[in-house]
Amino acid sequence: MIPRIATLLALTAGAPAFAADSVVIGRGISNSFLSKVDCPAGSPCLDAQYLWVLTSNRTVAGPSVEGQIRAIAIQHTDATQQFVTSVELFALRPIESATIRTTSGADFYIVALSPLDSAGRYCLSVDPATVGLHLDATKVRADQGTYCFDARSL
Repeated sequence: MIPRIATLLALTAGAPAFAADSVVIGRGISNSFLSKVDCPAGSPCLDAQYLWVLTSNRTVAGPSVEGQIRAIAIQHTDATQQFVTSVELFALRPIESATIRTTSGADFYIVALSPLDSAGRYCLSVDPATVGLHLDATKVRADQGTYCFDARSL
């Protein structure tokens, strides 16, 4: 299940971070197509924006975000409902553009997300420190672009 995270989600790494990211524990509710993304010819690209609806029960890093949230993720394809509802950890970046917020109905981009794996870990496609999670570096396992850590550390 964890490798699927990398194929479903693209980090908005090239975008400047104007406001602080928030990392929340909650649950995915739905995932639906929003729009196509233009990709340069011949380059690998996640080619569509999807609108996620999720609930945030607790903020573990960054500004507090609670309740039902609408957020944009860049993906190849729809996430299955089973995957959507399995996701518990979301790293959210505020959308600075009022136009994008209005046209999409979303207030955040999803920077990274993770279900809880069978070993009781969350695994993100970004270094947890880059989204404001201050974890003991010796307890974060980095492997091929995925960073896993014990969920109890949150």
